[in-house]
Amino acid sequence: MGIRSYYKYFSFFLIILSISSYFVGFIYGENSAGGGLADYPNVWLNLQTFLNNSIIDGVHLTTTYDTEIYHSSRTPLVYIFHKLFNPFVENEILFKRSVFFISLWVPILFYICLKQKFRKEENLLLLLISATIFLSPYFRTSAYWALEENFGLITLLLSFLFLNKFLTNANNISKDYYQLFLTVFFSSTCLYFDQKLAIIPLICFVRIIFSDKPLKLKFFSFFAYFIFSLPFIYLISIWGGIMPPMDAENRGIGNQLYFYHLGYALTIVAFYLLPLLLFKSENLLKLWKNFFSQRKNYYLISIFFIYLIYLLFFHDYGEERLLGKGFVHKTAILLFEEIFFQKVFIYFSFFFSWIIILIYLSDSLKNKLILSYFFLFSIFVFPLMQEYFDPIIILMAFTFFDSKFFINYKRSILLYFYLSILLVFSNIYYYNLIN
Repeated sequence: MGIRSYYKYFSFFLIILSISSYFVGFIYGENSAGGGLADYPNVWLNLQTFLNNSIIDGVHLTTTYDTEIYHSSRTPLVYIFHKLFNPFVENEILFKRSVFFISLWVPILFYICLKQKFRKEENLLLLLISATIFLSPYFRTSAYWALEENFGLITLLLSFLFLNKFLTNANNISKDYYQLFLTVFFSSTCLYFDQKLAIIPLICFVRIIFSDKPLKLKFFSFFAYFIFSLPFIYLISIWGGIMPPMDAENRGIGNQLYFYHLGYALTIVAFYLLPLLLFKSENLLKLWKNFFSQRKNYYLISIFFIYLIYLLFFHDYGEERLLGKGFVHKTAILLFEEIFFQKVFIYFSFFFSWIIILIYLSDSLKNKLILSYFFLFSIFVFPLMQEYFDPIIILMAFTFFDSKFFINYKRSILLYFYLSILLVFSNIYYYNLIN
């Protein structure tokens, strides 16, 4: 039996293991992202607000400052969805189970996206990559505790599927309008399920406008996006911003800019891009050498030192709140008691993460623009949580990112184990923290 056959059998075992762990985690009430137990009461409260009122009245109740009526930073679309289409909302246990099974669409759709983008690769290999979603602490916690995040991931993947179908459709006008409408619809709902996914309709719109499709289809997309934006414009008018007023006030949205979040965002994004460097080149060492052989990259590296000067002279690390900021900040606190050593560890991690991101982005302007959006987003939000990037970065790297990937079993298995380590340590960390 050849080494390739062993990889296949082992991959099949890993797929079954990840799926099994997903069901076992639900049975035992896993809380690997830490917020499930605390956030679920708000979800159930918000759901009751919409079940006990009309949709219009429920939407207006999102403007309240009463935490006993509505408490969420997102639009109420997910609760409207449950009210209209989920028959299991009257019982808490059944409601949790329904979201658990709905969340299964994320890895399923991820596999379909991979199959569409990497047509020549083996099904088992693509199944293994899609199974890595089961290892995301944030996907799992959202699925187990009926949270809001996974609905945005579903529409993200549907947006990619229909956008690709539309762009590759060979002059079938009826299919063009059908696929274009679904692209606009699902990409627009990304925003309604999760405001940080505003990048998805923007990407889709730009791809449509700069495609070689007829002008009438581009006008149709512009008109459709305008129509689907009207409810959000209405929400902004009654909220006074892009978030419900109570959460916007609690998070300090619009009050200040959090430039120090850029460094933490670098570490979180780099964490997910690091194993994907294996897919960027058949020779990782060659990729590294090529990057450092280009003089322009040294200018990009020097940008970090400008940022470091800002942190050293204009930011007080000791005044930062402990909430959020990702795995590097938590690791620094666990490893070091003295603030000085925490700062050294964190700032060195910022620098190392900047190098990883530059290497990953070296060949694509499109990827640079997409990640720039996430970095810009990090400046405005508080607190900055790792869940804002997980598993979105992995999903987008394999779908919307403009990257040529060299996929094989060995690299995919390494990605699997890399993400497994995150899941294990997340469970240990939050179990010890909560208990």
